[in-house]
Amino acid sequence: MKFIPSALLLLFAASFFSVWLLDRRRRHLVLFSLAFLSVSAGTVVQLALWPSDIGLNSLACAVLYTAGPLFLAEGVLSRSGKRMPLLEHAAWMALMVGLLGYFYYVVDNLQIRACALNLGMAGIVLSAAWKLRHLTRGSTIDKAMLWLLSGLSLTFVVRTLLTGGSVPTSDIAAFFESPFWLWAQFAMSVLGVAMGLGLLVVVCADVVLGLKSERDSDLLTSLLNRRGLEARAVEVLSGAVRNPLSVVACDIDRFKSINDRFGHAAGDVVLSTVAGVIREQVRAKDLVARIGGEEFVILLRDCSTDDAYMLTEQLRAAIASCELAGLPAGFKVTCSFGIVECRAGEDLWDAIGRADKMLYAAKHAGRNRTLAEGARLPRAA
Repeated sequence: MKFIPSALLLLFAASFFSVWLLDRRRRHLVLFSLAFLSVSAGTVVQLALWPSDIGLNSLACAVLYTAGPLFLAEGVLSRSGKRMPLLEHAAWMALMVGLLGYFYYVVDNLQIRACALNLGMAGIVLSAAWKLRHLTRGSTIDKAMLWLLSGLSLTFVVRTLLTGGSVPTSDIAAFFESPFWLWAQFAMSVLGVAMGLGLLVVVCADVVLGLKSERDSDLLTSLLNRRGLEARAVEVLSGAVRNPLSVVACDIDRFKSINDRFGHAAGDVVLSTVAGVIREQVRAKDLVARIGGEEFVILLRDCSTDDAYMLTEQLRAAIASCELAGLPAGFKVTCSFGIVECRAGEDLWDAIGRADKMLYAAKHAGRNRTLAEGARLPRAA
């Protein structure tokens, strides 16, 4: 019975590792697995008193129990594209091992060792939560991850403060009968399962969202595809009733000749380069999609036709000044643009169709230019 918490933690370690085997791009799953494995191993080492020397056992427990929250912290940080510096990892490990070693070999006090270890584990988890505090403005899943970390660290602190006084100063046998240990085992079973299930829910949500993102994204440019644009545009179009929404159609000039002269690999470079420039030039709240071939669509939120024209002209100039890898030096790629303002209640593709008419009017007028509905046609650059 006493090894049930260890078995539960080991089960979650195996679960995360199994999911990682199915999707090896998610490095944090291995770290979650190692976190549960480390704490499970620490519990076995502590209960089995292996090694039997109390000092060595304390140091082994310090290493394993500290490694658990360090792996967990690194995992949740890795999921959000962050990392804990190796120096910080080493500092936490040295602090915990040093404290437990000191309070056995220099000042033998089991109570301080137990409390220091639990508070140290709480500190590691809390430091990760602090590094991820920006997630309070993130998605529901991100917020859930932050609350999981905060709740876990809080339980370590509260349990230690409430039951730490019951730990004997030197009697190991009495320690395993103390309220501190009994509550620690209960918390490990309940909170271990809760933490494991919570992380599994987060992982499943990440996988589902990742699949949805891949479905809605263009593989070459990482922009939205037609399906992704339609899904995301619903919210944007609803806001067009109150604020102006400009629709920009963009087409790469003479793209077929680029493929014919330099090959499709060069054409892919041109597409990805143009997509990158568009992403850099537009605002975070705008939508950009590649809807087929060399044609792109940009939805500019809260943007009148005049403002859209100025932004698009900047974009046109930026594309024309790009250097393209794999193409002859000095070879320039240009784009033509058509702009319309979305009408209240207008269908997305109807608005794009009007923008396309402006785009092809710009092409017929000489290419490398922008034509906005109701605006004077500018000269070619």
